[in-house]
Amino acid sequence: MKSCPTCSRRWYICCKVRAPNAEPLGEQLRGLRIESVCDCGDENCASFATAAEVKVDSVVELEALEGYLIIDLNPTNQICFIEVLGRQDVRYLLDEYYESLK
Repeated sequence: MKSCPTCSRRWYICCKVRAPNAEPLGEQLRGLRIESVCDCGDENCASFATAAEVKVDSVVELEALEGYLIIDLNPTNQICFIEVLGRQDVRYLLDEYYESLK
């Protein structure tokens, strides 16, 4: 799945990490690609996978100005999934971009 350039830029700007334990993730965040969008059906969910295989070993919860932002890491500490909850603006961008690809 192709990554949305608008989401990628906006995502990086939104994720200027403020949590001290998340600082090492900065480099990974800049290079992320969206592999798939969560299909849980919850209208408050704008979560997405950043790896083809998602096996969560640990999580880093980031301080968000709005909603919840949780970075899921696999056993090798690579970002594999990003939980975005309560952010309708992010969901709108993802939906609009992937709808335009159809």
